[in-house]
Amino acid sequence: MFSRPLSSRIGSVATMKKTFAILLAVLFAASLLVSCGTVEETEVGANLEKSAVEIILNGDTAVCDSSSVFVGEDGKITVTAAGTYLITGELNDGMIYVECVDAGVLTLVFKGASITNDNGPCVQIRKAQQAVITLYEGTTNTFSDGMSYDFDNPDDTEPDSAIYSKEDLTVNGTGTMVINGNYSNGLTSKDSLKIDNGTLEINAVRHGIKGKDKLVINGGDITVNAMRDGIKSTNYESQLVGYVEINGGSLTIMSEDEAIQAITAVNFNGGTVTVGSTNNGIKCDGSINFNGGEVTIDVEDNALNAYAISKKDECTVTISGIPYNG
Repeated sequence: MFSRPLSSRIGSVATMKKTFAILLAVLFAASLLVSCGTVEETEVGANLEKSAVEIILNGDTAVCDSSSVFVGEDGKITVTAAGTYLITGELNDGMIYVECVDAGVLTLVFKGASITNDNGPCVQIRKAQQAVITLYEGTTNTFSDGMSYDFDNPDDTEPDSAIYSKEDLTVNGTGTMVINGNYSNGLTSKDSLKIDNGTLEINAVRHGIKGKDKLVINGGDITVNAMRDGIKSTNYESQLVGYVEINGGSLTIMSEDEAIQAITAVNFNGGTVTVGSTNNGIKCDGSINFNGGEVTIDVEDNALNAYAISKKDECTVTISGIPYNG
């Protein structure tokens, strides 16, 4: 059934007084939405640069006049407070390290930044109530880690990604992010990971994108090349977590192992997804649900491997390879 393209596709207001009251309420609600928007929605260009703390990367070091930023001699730049930080320039063999001592949103805005680290991640978010990476419009930002990491404790296995977060992480903005995960993975959150938009190009010697509790893709143009799994969610602890959800955007995955893997569910609700793999295309211990969008799968093994598979007429699925095992 999956071996070829699949497709089948409130009240009136009585008085002027009530109308005016409703209008005021709508305007008030709209103002709240604007005031609570993300950095990219409310502060762009000169306004963003005026309000953000600026970190200028300068070869082996960096320049910043904020007491919330400590520039170490080893190229480690430590951010200790929530807020918005605008990062530009080039850092050779160093990292942005976040350990916030206060509550609030931590936003790292990358504007034409390039970071390499010979023995660790390029960005490590160790502690923050909420973390956001914003890609500045019209800029390309590059992150490349080394082939080996130095750990304080030889038994440690993490961090293990060029960009690594222990906290909930959101990626947004309209710029470009290029990640080269030479040690292991490309982009990882040990909590929840959400990608709202932006252009992401991720190359990894192991897994491309990992969100432990969940991985949600709402938009953007994302390309993943991975020697192991392409994108995945890995939390076994509850039926409420461990899922991948794709709601929009364009996603292309080429992998040597599973292209998409999850524990509880893989939900396609919109967007365009193209996957290729020498192993399974989409693998899930729970269910794979094709609710919307367009999905193309070209694999050498099983295209679909799950306990349950469902498809709605709103979703078009095209498969080349063994249709499914589940």
